[in-house]
Amino acid sequence: MRVQKFLSKDKIDSESDLTSQVELWAYTIAKHYSISLLEVYSMPPHLFKQSLVWAMVATEEDKKKTEHSKQQAKAGDREMVSLDYSFLDWEGTE
Repeated sequence: MRVQKFLSKDKIDSESDLTSQVELWAYTIAKHYSISLLEVYSMPPHLFKQSLVWAMVATEEDKKKTEHSKQQAKAGDREMVSLDYSFLDWEGTE
């Protein structure tokens, strides 16, 4: 299947891959905002980009919350300490 093949790739190699990437972004927006793909494809480019960024950030935050809830459930009555290693991903800004 074309979608599975695309999702298994590490980079965009062709025009078909680029089309699949835009379709994935459109799906991400539609799912997050509960709107149709037709509505997404009708968006002006700047609104598409802004909506995509917010949808991706919200999705990532939801994943973090879900993972945190799973860890809390595993910990039971024991105290749980969250560690944030996101600083390792930062590039020096100085």
